[in-house]
Amino acid sequence: MKNNETPYSKPHVIVPKNEGKACDAVVKTMERRTRKKRSEIRHPESDRVGPPVELRMKLGEQEYAIEHTIIEPFENNIKTELTVVEIRQYLIQSLAGQLPDPMYYVLQVPTDVCLPRGKVKRVRALKNLAEWILSSAQTMYERNTLLSLPIDCHGIPISLYCFPDDSIKDDLSCINCTVELLRWRNGIKAGRKPGFVQTVLDYPEDLESCRTERIRRAFADKFPKLAKCRADGARTVLVLESQDAAHTRFDLIGNQLPTLLAGRTYLPDEIFLVESNLGLWWVYPMKYDKDHWPEVGMPQWNRPIYHPDNPPTAGLPKWYRDALQLDEIDKPYLSREWVPATYKEDELEDLTNARQ
Repeated sequence: MKNNETPYSKPHVIVPKNEGKACDAVVKTMERRTRKKRSEIRHPESDRVGPPVELRMKLGEQEYAIEHTIIEPFENNIKTELTVVEIRQYLIQSLAGQLPDPMYYVLQVPTDVCLPRGKVKRVRALKNLAEWILSSAQTMYERNTLLSLPIDCHGIPISLYCFPDDSIKDDLSCINCTVELLRWRNGIKAGRKPGFVQTVLDYPEDLESCRTERIRRAFADKFPKLAKCRADGARTVLVLESQDAAHTRFDLIGNQLPTLLAGRTYLPDEIFLVESNLGLWWVYPMKYDKDHWPEVGMPQWNRPIYHPDNPPTAGLPKWYRDALQLDEIDKPYLSREWVPATYKEDELEDLTNARQ
């Protein structure tokens, strides 16, 4: 290896495997609703008895079959995110102190970004990408372009700290996609480290349709196994796990649910969405028998959720509530069976650990 070459080390990124804890969060929620305790938990994928779902168990005398799947905003999202991490870490190492200062740069890569297989080819592709960034940054520096953007009250172009003032887009065969390098003229005013390049994923404009198709494929993979379990007398439950609060948020999935369920000959008895990427794990009941979001009502983004049995005005004098109309302002809008549950991660048990 030459002295000026960046040592390559593929980043070790651990993708959380939360299926056991996500299932436990859902089972806890079902126990609260049914007032029954779990029993006879087994793992069909290990004991090879019945369809290979995540869990079989009982609540009281009723048998349940539970299947888990991660939902992504587009096909191969997790794989793409890992590629972006690899590119980001390589560029941070290889371009440190080499880009024009005090500029700040952002490399936007599309969702079809791909690095070649094999360490030698992979390093060559990353090196070619770094060289293109150096060349493009120098081109922008030399042409000194300042795009026509709004001027603030001091006569300073807002682009100096809010918007990029120049960019270069190109098709790069080394990573088999079109990328764009954007530049901010003053990294400090933009709240960024001068001379630094950040790598971000440029999500497609048709993200909603991509998300719908990805979830539809997940349903097509999981529903047949659950249908066989129902034929055995089990009540069936599908657990959807979201690890991306921005792009697979509960309301985005809930509003698409009627489209996703329409025309199917089999539907699970219950569907839950577990958001596992926040401090608290949120468990949203999305479907119960024939009722489902959004027809029965669903949580609203940026609106507080109050349990009907525990409104925020509980304990306040009636005259005080009436004077400020608090009961109307903070009125619960979800019936108790549709109110989401929350759990701390350390409260949850990995129900799939026993099979490993």
